[in-house]
Amino acid sequence: MQRRVLIVLLLVLLTVFSANASDKIHRIQTGESLFTLFSDKLSAATILNLEKEIKRLVPDFTLRIGTVAKISPASVTLSPDNLTDISVKLLDDDFDIKVTNHPVHTVTAVVHGTVDGSLTEAMLKAGEGIELAFMLADIYEWEIDFFHALRKGDTFSVLVEKKFAKDRFIGYGNILAADFVNQGRFLRALYYEYDGVKGYYDAEGKSLKKGFLKAPLKFSRISSKYTGKRLHPVLNKYLPHHGVDYAAPVGTPINATADGVVVAREYNQFNGNYVKIRHQNGYETLYLHLSKFAKGIKKGSRVSQGSVIGYVGSTGISSGPHLDYRIKQGSKFLNPLTFSSPNLKLPRREKEAFREAVKPFIAKINNAYGRDVRFTFIRDNHVRADGSVM
Repeated sequence: MQRRVLIVLLLVLLTVFSANASDKIHRIQTGESLFTLFSDKLSAATILNLEKEIKRLVPDFTLRIGTVAKISPASVTLSPDNLTDISVKLLDDDFDIKVTNHPVHTVTAVVHGTVDGSLTEAMLKAGEGIELAFMLADIYEWEIDFFHALRKGDTFSVLVEKKFAKDRFIGYGNILAADFVNQGRFLRALYYEYDGVKGYYDAEGKSLKKGFLKAPLKFSRISSKYTGKRLHPVLNKYLPHHGVDYAAPVGTPINATADGVVVAREYNQFNGNYVKIRHQNGYETLYLHLSKFAKGIKKGSRVSQGSVIGYVGSTGISSGPHLDYRIKQGSKFLNPLTFSSPNLKLPRREKEAFREAVKPFIAKINNAYGRDVRFTFIRDNHVRADGSVM
């Protein structure tokens, strides 16, 4: 009896092994197509019909390099991404297609980490991907210099959406809340969106994103500062200089320092090619001596902070390639180097909705600390790591 059971089990195992052995997992290589994949199974005319039918069922389908194909004598299953399986059953120079769209499941999780070297190293040590480190750095870029101000022992806690399909992690969604302790300073970020505007705010509804960038160029040097009197290098007479000159090679991209609307995109003999942008609260910025304007920049255009509006040049009255950058509020020019960028704030009408929306985020990230609540200092207040003031 036992011998008979063993023989049956052996036959079953051999059958399963044979079936699995006939399956082949293949990744699409350069130059491969549906014709090369099915050429030994279907005629050219049938493959052409197969391609048409796949594109009818999956309009954005493309057989990309790296696409996984599970091949057996009776079928081929293509997995162009983590969400879709295209199963082609082979029927004597004919086919039957079944498309399976796998649902995406989103869960939230709190990730804790302690900095020993870099933020990416800390995130990897916490068991997460580098992408999450970049997402976190983007949130705090106005508050923390991650190249110079990060210190050993700094900590972070992140409430983040994680997406899964086919029981596999496929990527991160939004960071819903985050705490960062940098050199003893506690910074909390809460995600909120309204009227198509998405951003991160502190508990009082102040945006972590500053209203203005520090400078309109990423790589440059200051060749002339804001002053009430200087000897003009071309006109050779003393005049006020209401901006800051950034020397840079011709063609260097120039970034809008704040969200706004282009109110001038012109040329004149003094400023050369220049752009003027109007911002909230009566602020304006001016960008002078451009070699050319960026594509799409015209009067009335809306621009986002950091978007390219033009390129460094030496047009108008200029002694060499540079950008003359100026800030005005009303009729008064301001010194860009000492200008204190205003914090963006939520409109009053959004305050109550904001508080309600972030309540569950705060509860989840607070609860993740458990009983071991650490302490840190923020300004003159003694603050718990969960963000509450003692």
